Amino acid sequence: MTLFRQIAVLVSIGFVLLLAIISIDSLRQSTNLLREQLESTVQDAATVLAISMSTTQNSEDAAAVETLFNAVFDSGYYSDIRLVATDGKLIFEKRRPLTTSGVPEWFVDTVRLNSTIGRAMVMKGWVPVAELEITLHPGFAYAGLYERLVSTTQWFVLVFVVVLMTLWLILHYLLKPLNAVYIQANDIQANRFTQQKRLPQTRELRRVVQAMNRLSSNVEKIFNEQERAVARYQSLLYRDELTGLRNRRFLMTELNAKFADIVGFHSVMAMIKLNGLETLREDFGYQRADEIVQLFAVCLKDSFAEYPHYKYARISDDEFALIMPTERELAITLISQLFERFQARGSFNQDVVSLNAGVAELSRADGVTELLSELDLSLSQAQSLGAYQLCFPGEQKLSLPQGKLQWRTWFQHALSSNQFYLVSQWVYDKSGAVMHREIFVRIDDEDGRPIPAAVFMPMALSLGFGLEIYRKVNELLPAVTAGKYIVPFAVNFSDLFISGAHAFEELNQMLALFQKSPGTLCVEVSHEAVRSHPERCQQLADTVKKYGHSFGVDHLDLHISMHTLQVINPEYVKISARLLDDLGAENDASAYQALRNVVRTLDIELIAVGVDEKALCDRLLRMGVDGVQGNYLGKPERII
Repeated sequence: MTLFRQIAVLVSIGFVLLLAIISIDSLRQSTNLLREQLESTVQDAATVLAISMSTTQNSEDAAAVETLFNAVFDSGYYSDIRLVATDGKLIFEKRRPLTTSGVPEWFVDTVRLNSTIGRAMVMKGWVPVAELEITLHPGFAYAGLYERLVSTTQWFVLVFVVVLMTLWLILHYLLKPLNAVYIQANDIQANRFTQQKRLPQTRELRRVVQAMNRLSSNVEKIFNEQERAVARYQSLLYRDELTGLRNRRFLMTELNAKFADIVGFHSVMAMIKLNGLETLREDFGYQRADEIVQLFAVCLKDSFAEYPHYKYARISDDEFALIMPTERELAITLISQLFERFQARGSFNQDVVSLNAGVAELSRADGVTELLSELDLSLSQAQSLGAYQLCFPGEQKLSLPQGKLQWRTWFQHALSSNQFYLVSQWVYDKSGAVMHREIFVRIDDEDGRPIPAAVFMPMALSLGFGLEIYRKVNELLPAVTAGKYIVPFAVNFSDLFISGAHAFEELNQMLALFQKSPGTLCVEVSHEAVRSHPERCQQLADTVKKYGHSFGVDHLDLHISMHTLQVINPEYVKISARLLDDLGAENDASAYQALRNVVRTLDIELIAVGVDEKALCDRLLRMGVDGVQGNYLGKPERII
């Protein structure tokens, strides 16, 4: 109940009590006064009429007596007039029924006016001959009392309405700051730290508003500090101090995440050796060697500035690693261009400082250890061939097309013959219950082995088949809804799909489709999509929530502005399990606690992805993540 209603109820009760007290007291006093007036009036009437009859020449004349009786009786104020002889004989009587027109029965029953009778003797000379009795009719008295009660009540109601309206206007004005405080509190809960500029004049309300402003300011400071702490800790964990590049820990986290998420990964990884640093240190000192390392880091950044999805890191004193989600031919070309750029910029002895690269495909290896061993072997072979040589030995395990022309033909055939199918992987919460099932698209190679989307999607995007594959997935989704699955399904949209002209039209069709099924849908976008198209992602999130479904961000980078997350307001975010494990592995685990505080403040669930072993899963659950996903908990299973 609102404050106005509570006050209105109290005022109403007070008015009713006041009305009752005043009405009862007024009726009591009016009744007593009226009763005395009636007694006097009826007695005067009886006396006057008796005198009139006594002075009549012939008091026994019935016609004369009736004339006198009618003159008094017809006035309507009397209900009974009787003339009784001294011996008790009734000489004459006129009577009318007792009615109270316009006065309710309950009022008559409540207010009792006793019958008022006036008596006087009719004389003949000095001898009494009869007694006259006149009974007053109380109807007029009841009507007067009732009219007064109605008038009093009407005035009270009018005053009551005026008081309530005035009270509402006053409270509406005075309580505006409280309504603003309510809005401000909701803003704080939604992580919008607003300030009230206008302070109320009422001292108590002003104190409340000032306290809320201080609270909003303090919470905003804490939130911003936690956001900066998360980004700072990630930088400290994964950044090389000398070059500003990512470090070995980042590389290992990235590789573990790739191998945990899928079976193989369509990327080329290169390990680049910067030869001659030891000689430089001996001849020119450590500073000169550091300058050469920094020069190569600049060349590396410049060479791959147009490829934001490529990951590179300094993994040791003189070794760098590069992960390129592309095909073999382009990877070799890009590395050769990097070598040429370094040679062109180098103001050093080319016979002392040189580069070599060992290259391998991630799809060849069954794990990180095997991949690194193969890279070491390739690098050794490249060094044996001479300066600025690279080695790319071996054959890949999957039967994949070679060259863009074969890839284009392969995609056209796969789309026309409907070779794509869907698999899903379970996501569990910390209690072991299923949160949702994430959907992936797959296709089999010539030998019937499944090819993950991460293998063919980079090439599909570069050749312009990305939207067609997404539409193919949309065609397969009706079969998912027809399966009567109750567990929510999660579908991941790329930035290519989000930026498409018909993206929202197709999204609405998908959401409407799941509206008719017993399960719900979880729509996910990648961190890159949020960073590249924040407004489109916000529209996407609003549309998804309007249909009653969930929205999430996949592979979240901790350098993302928390304001962006605050605006998009996803229900959950997915972060690499290795990254969370590294954050929680610090002595005081303050990095993870900062991240946890931020997502908890935003009311966002934290899901660890890439969980590939029991020990990692147990550590994450002890850290308090909301959900886990990875091959340890179950590999993707075909559903359509």
